[in-house]
Amino acid sequence: MSEHLGGCEACRRLIESATDADATYSALRFGVFAEEAEAPAPHAAHAHLTAEQAALYVDNDLPGEGLRAAAAHLTVCEQCALAVDDLRAFREQVAPSLAREYRPEPVPPPAAGWWRRAVASLPAPFRASPMPAFSAALAALLLAVAGWLIWRTTREARPRQEVVVSPSPAATPAYATASPSPASPPTPAPSPPPAPEVARLNDGGGLLTLDGEGKLSGADHLPPAYQSLLKKALASGRVERSSNLKGLVRPPSELMGEGQPGGGFSVIEPAGGVLLTDRPTFRWTPLERATSYVVELYDGNFNLVAASPPLTGRSWAAPQPLARGRVYAWQVKATRDGQEVTSPHPPAPQARFRVLDRAKANELTRARRAYPSSHLMLGLLYAEAGLLEEAERELRLLQKANPGSRLARRLLGQVRALRRRGE
Repeated sequence: MSEHLGGCEACRRLIESATDADATYSALRFGVFAEEAEAPAPHAAHAHLTAEQAALYVDNDLPGEGLRAAAAHLTVCEQCALAVDDLRAFREQVAPSLAREYRPEPVPPPAAGWWRRAVASLPAPFRASPMPAFSAALAALLLAVAGWLIWRTTREARPRQEVVVSPSPAATPAYATASPSPASPPTPAPSPPPAPEVARLNDGGGLLTLDGEGKLSGADHLPPAYQSLLKKALASGRVERSSNLKGLVRPPSELMGEGQPGGGFSVIEPAGGVLLTDRPTFRWTPLERATSYVVELYDGNFNLVAASPPLTGRSWAAPQPLARGRVYAWQVKATRDGQEVTSPHPPAPQARFRVLDRAKANELTRARRAYPSSHLMLGLLYAEAGLLEEAERELRLLQKANPGSRLARRLLGQVRALRRRGE
């Protein structure tokens, strides 16, 4: 607008003549830009092209001065430029049909010509017959038949006349000549930014990530139940205590009678945990000057299940498989100087353990075979079953693959704490 006012004295005078803001706005609208059709345009370069002018411009039929004015206007008026483009596209669309040539249908010869040709083709005797009445009747009959045949042949051979009216650009309204612009495809909504990650670990030869919306990546090869287990651990950063550990550790009591000094004599394993094997090996610390040891194994009702012969070593394996899913308690008796010393002895808690049930043991065997490198998943499965020793082994390997991860270190620390408490 500044460039135009600098070069157009008429528009500049119109602006300067305005006395207030409303008048200035009206001058700008009706004077410079000529936005309303009924408002006079003081400057021809800013008047919109009419439909006829646009059509003549597309056909290059505008006179020289009008062509230059229209070209200058199209460089600054997007509305008129779009209308001209639509007209040009419409002209190219209908150009093939307008290029066809339509000619009037040939007019058949008049009926008198038929009669003359028919009469000329008659034999001489009929043209000059001594019987005028018979000759006239026969000629009339022949003429009627010939005329009917010619009329039928002409009608069947006559093509249908096709009438195409080519619209005149000057007589066609502007709204009819502009072809509608194709609808532009809807602009896709911008995708929301990805949710921030809340956990990231290297595991199973790949990368496990969990975002703030609970989306787990890198575990598509795992069953849905295992994926849920991973999500819960990654989101909370905790290893839940297994229900299989319940009741295996009790506070010290006097249920087994008065204590006897053992001099550091105590059981080592199994105690307070869950076993994957059904034939455990029992281990204990030595008692000074002891000459023999005897291991006694009891079920949950304190019925004796098995007992070892007198042993001189510090370990003994169960002679037969134990029932899975059951809880057992055991103790070892040492003989020293002709007296028996029992461990554990009150107020120490009983040495109790559980043999893992068969269904869970089979599941862990299959998971170990199918996903041997997924240390996080195996560690969580072992911890869920109460196999804390096996869980600690897998989580140590996970921490080794993630040396700087606080999450891996935290999970390992929780399992170690559960083992120290015997829970």
